[in-house]
Amino acid sequence: MGIRVDLPFEQEVNPFVELAYEHKTFFTRLHHFVLASDAFIVAPGGIGTVLETMMIWQLLQVRHLEHTPLIMVGKMWPGLIDWVRDAMLSFETPLIDAADVDIPICVANADEAIAIIRDHRKTQAAQA
Repeated sequence: MGIRVDLPFEQEVNPFVELAYEHKTFFTRLHHFVLASDAFIVAPGGIGTVLETMMIWQLLQVRHLEHTPLIMVGKMWPGLIDWVRDAMLSFETPLIDAADVDIPICVANADEAIAIIRDHRKTQAAQA
């Protein structure tokens, strides 16, 4: 499935995508992602990727989404997690709960992300 925002400089949908959705705004695109997703796997990306990741993290933090893995793949994410831990927990009154830092799961590669998804699906199936 491909979900994209119509921008004049964006590439076309990958020819291997069988079902594509086009949105006028980034917000509606993210909302569509949230509704269609059983898990979130985030690859390295730019500011938009970081923004969407933080929004998903916030939805998990406030429990608007529950039991949905947020998996960050690659070298760029542990530094972001460290920054959140160092910056947001270091105030006299912390800005987040310490458990919030544990919401995202950082992995090195796709194989590790797939293993987490498989375990998550088994757990969900057992609870159903």
